[in-house]
Amino acid sequence: MAKQFEHFRSPEFLKKLNERDHGAITEVVNAYTTHLYRTGMGMNMAEEKVQDICHNTWATFFEILPKFEGRSHVRTFLFGIFYNKCSEAYRQNGKFEKTDPIEDVMESRFSDKDHWSNPISDPERHVNEVQMIDIIKKCMEGLPLQQKAAFTLRVVEEKETEEVCNILDVTNTNLRQLLFRGKNRLRECVEKTAQL
Repeated sequence: MAKQFEHFRSPEFLKKLNERDHGAITEVVNAYTTHLYRTGMGMNMAEEKVQDICHNTWATFFEILPKFEGRSHVRTFLFGIFYNKCSEAYRQNGKFEKTDPIEDVMESRFSDKDHWSNPISDPERHVNEVQMIDIIKKCMEGLPLQQKAAFTLRVVEEKETEEVCNILDVTNTNLRQLLFRGKNRLRECVEKTAQL
């Protein structure tokens, strides 16, 4: 799928976008709108909020497109805007967290290979499949935005590490920390909720 949109990187295509060529705009909007929407929904935002953020992302994308130098893929540029819009939304809702108290626990929960030291016990023993999906969605809502974005992009969307780092504007080390923290928070929440 990535190869299909490789021409979005070309100077000719970027020129068409900057000139507001209808065909180029239609092509890029059709290529990524659904993906933006799914990513927002995967971050457990309300559907209306996701639609607003997607709309604002596209508006900002075309507003600042002339500043885009083409050093990264259009998709990376677009998703960088998207995650900035998500951050703004979380700050406005008072959900943005700057500190993370679980840092000490993190080290004891994961092996050197980025896996949990003691995997979660079989969740079907406690709840059926539908309930588990609801629990995970609820637990995802409790993640700080950066952790949720890192988890969604890297684990759910299975994007490459380099691309996720570019989108979130973090280093590889920072991304690993975000993933560790996000996984640990999810595990704690799932275990706690499944025991109820």
